[in-house]
Amino acid sequence: MKHIILDADPGIDDALAFFLALASPEIQLDAITTVSGNVDVSATTRNALTLLTLAGHTDVPVARGCSQPLIRPLVDAAEVHGRNGLGDIAAPAPTIEPVAQHAVDLIIQRIMDAPGEITLVAIGPLTNIALALHHEPRIAANVREVIMMGGALRVPGNVTPSAEFNIYADPHAAYSVFHAIWPMRLVSLDATQKVTLTRAQFATLASTGGKVPQFIQQMMAFYFDTYAAQRETHTFVMHDPLCLAVAFQPDLITWEPTYVDVELTGTHTLGETVAYFQRPGAPAPNMQTSIGVDAQRFNRLFLERLARTFTR
Repeated sequence: MKHIILDADPGIDDALAFFLALASPEIQLDAITTVSGNVDVSATTRNALTLLTLAGHTDVPVARGCSQPLIRPLVDAAEVHGRNGLGDIAAPAPTIEPVAQHAVDLIIQRIMDAPGEITLVAIGPLTNIALALHHEPRIAANVREVIMMGGALRVPGNVTPSAEFNIYADPHAAYSVFHAIWPMRLVSLDATQKVTLTRAQFATLASTGGKVPQFIQQMMAFYFDTYAAQRETHTFVMHDPLCLAVAFQPDLITWEPTYVDVELTGTHTLGETVAYFQRPGAPAPNMQTSIGVDAQRFNRLFLERLARTFTR
């Protein structure tokens, strides 16, 4: 069993990743740490507590993290996720509170207390991870692995023509994390954009009658009726759930060792992830990057696990 700290900014697709984590016996969700990203950290923290309450897993500690990026101004994605981050639906009030410990301190303590045991799965901006590394560099030698959802290597970005949202939201944090010497996997848009579900598939999941699948259907109704309708798209991209799944089934993805850097100064390219794939003269790889994915297998896994776990 793998021990996971999930660093997140929920977020509709973060919520789906939470539920997949709770439905996967291969992992132990040791803690959730929150960060500003899709919405501000007050909302992301409340959302994490709400999702755990809804799923009946109030034993998982939640630590509130950073409210601002390291340097750049705060940006969000409320147009995708709603003002409250969960599709502006009336979510149930959480029955638990965040722990007193800051997310950065929790990350450091958990890794240093269990050398080689903790996998960090980061599905939001990397602010908390970068600050944990800054305050305690030894976590790089003691973490099991860092798995990140972010970047666009051979494909366009999703927030600017060159940048993916999580990296764009805090490129300086991403730069620090990418340049640390620790095992990293980057689940980029190159893979995530190939993994999509339709409104009908979410409706079929909700037909099981469980509270969680019905909650998911309500979130997705917001997405399909607003953001997707404006852009004439009929699918939802499963960015964060795919990244979470890598923690226990890494062979869902085809990997390539790559050197990846982050653009910090470009007027039009801030947050661009620049990939040096293997070729003569390229820098030595600093991470494994996603270049392919078994989308059908992931979709089956996601839908079957949630239907089995969160039934009526």
